[in-house]
Amino acid sequence: MKSLIKQIPPIFKNMYVLGTIFFIVWLMIFDSNDILTQLSLRKKEADLQQTQRYYQKQIETVKTNREALFSNQDLLERIAREKYYMRAEGEDVYVIIPESTDEWVK
Repeated sequence: MKSLIKQIPPIFKNMYVLGTIFFIVWLMIFDSNDILTQLSLRKKEADLQQTQRYYQKQIETVKTNREALFSNQDLLERIAREKYYMRAEGEDVYVIIPESTDEWVK
C-alpha cells in the first residue's frame, strides 16, 4: 500500500489540486451545462441557422414573385383565374375536375 502512495506524483497529493480536478470533472460531467448539453445546443443552433437561411431564401423568392405579380397585369389576371377561380364581368368559368382513378380500382 505504501508503495502505491509513493508512486503518486507529489502534485496530486496536494488537496488544492485534488479539489480543482474534482471541481473541473464535476462541471464537465454532472453540471446542468455539461459537455453533452453544450454539444447538443450547438447542433440545435446550427440546425436553426440552416432553417433561418432557408426561410430567408423563401422570403426573397416571395418578394421577387410579388414584384413581378404587381408589375405585370396579365400575370396577375392569369394567377387570379387559375388559382382563385376569379372571372371577369359577364364571363362564365367552368371548373373541370378529372374523375379519380380510385373508383376504377375498387
